[in-house]
Amino acid sequence: MRHLSAQRRLTDRYVLGALLAIELLMSFSFLGYFHVEPISVTIAYLPVLLAGALLGPMEATAVGTVFGLTSMWKASASYVMPSDQMFSPLFSGDPLGSLVLSVGSRALFGLLSGLLYAGARRLRPLALGVGAVSFFGRQIHSLLVYSAMALFFPEAGYGPGIVFAQVFSKSDVLANCGTVAVVLLIWGASQTQPWIRFRQKLERSLSMHTGEWYRRLTIAVMAAVTLAAAFAVTVYFVHRIDYVLSGRGIDISGTSYADIFHLQVQFLFGIMSLMALMVLFLVLNRHYNSYMAYEGKIDFLTSVMTRRAFFSACGRALRSARNQAAPSGYFIMVDLDRFKEVNDQYGHPEGDRALKAVAQCLKETLGEQCVIGRMGGDEFAALLCAELPTEELEVALRHFLTRVHRITWGDQHLTCSIGALPIGPELSPEELYQRADRLLYAAKEQGRDRYVIGT
Repeated sequence: MRHLSAQRRLTDRYVLGALLAIELLMSFSFLGYFHVEPISVTIAYLPVLLAGALLGPMEATAVGTVFGLTSMWKASASYVMPSDQMFSPLFSGDPLGSLVLSVGSRALFGLLSGLLYAGARRLRPLALGVGAVSFFGRQIHSLLVYSAMALFFPEAGYGPGIVFAQVFSKSDVLANCGTVAVVLLIWGASQTQPWIRFRQKLERSLSMHTGEWYRRLTIAVMAAVTLAAAFAVTVYFVHRIDYVLSGRGIDISGTSYADIFHLQVQFLFGIMSLMALMVLFLVLNRHYNSYMAYEGKIDFLTSVMTRRAFFSACGRALRSARNQAAPSGYFIMVDLDRFKEVNDQYGHPEGDRALKAVAQCLKETLGEQCVIGRMGGDEFAALLCAELPTEELEVALRHFLTRVHRITWGDQHLTCSIGALPIGPELSPEELYQRADRLLYAAKEQGRDRYVIGT
């Protein structure tokens, strides 16, 4: 369960990254504002609600914080209206109040939204609770913002009463219904079987790459380089604009220069958020295709490699071991004893259960570094590339046979025969397979339910 939870957290990070990028894009473009008579509202709070509905309170708080930071940045320019400058610590006269108003109220909005969605998940039908929170999400946001205004900037004349006075106005009801439609549409899509299957495949692919530190380092380096390059582009374009205007006889003051720089930063962050969404799509697409290619090499029933994929993986593992030093380890063959009788007497579903259980025992006994494949029918093979004394291998094989004995049908229990061959310096996977297979049949001739280790 902990492993599954860790995998889900990996995909949640991608969803959170997408919502953060969408929040930036909406805040720094016309996409965050909607104006069709008689409605004129800000809809940049939608990613906050989606984070609460899809992820949780902490993720919604993070998106809300970004929402507040973008609001504070946009207010920190001389060209904005005086009523908007109270959101900026530079112009409001009360830096702490502006910080609470811009960032604190939006972060609290994210936290409350996430907690309300968490509580709504206990209701039935579930969509009713999610829809109710979404309907009043805009009012919750406005209530927090206006309350902060009344607390820190009472002279502006704004207060929470404005929210209650307009909560059932025509424009507010239409806007709230639109919010419900968007959140329920996306939330409902996340509950469908196609998305769940896609997410499961993505989680498995991501779990296969969690140890690749160089990928994380590469992403961190590229992000740092991109930010530095964006800043350089911003400075360059601002200087060029100043140069062009000066060439036309238009001299800009220091304040105007700062405003141009301010707008250029907004433009670049909007473009970078769009690029981030594109990169995110490409990364997820690569992970999905990677897993689909991996799934094509896996036996559907037992979740170990197919025969062809196994020999290919063995060849790569042996070449790698021989390039580093003299190879050590074992090629192991496993065959279920009297498996045809199990199928004939108890049916193929019980036989399938035995095959899956044996494959799981092999993976858990020999470890993650062992290459395991199903050769066909009731026969498995494993390549263990590790320095392991014969005594330790015998302990592992005895433990494996003991676990196999626990697979029962009535008063009967399953047994296996095993042949194990030390890896030779020049033997190919096919030669190892043939020699280990002879040891396997030697174990069967000696009475089954045992192992034979070659030299």
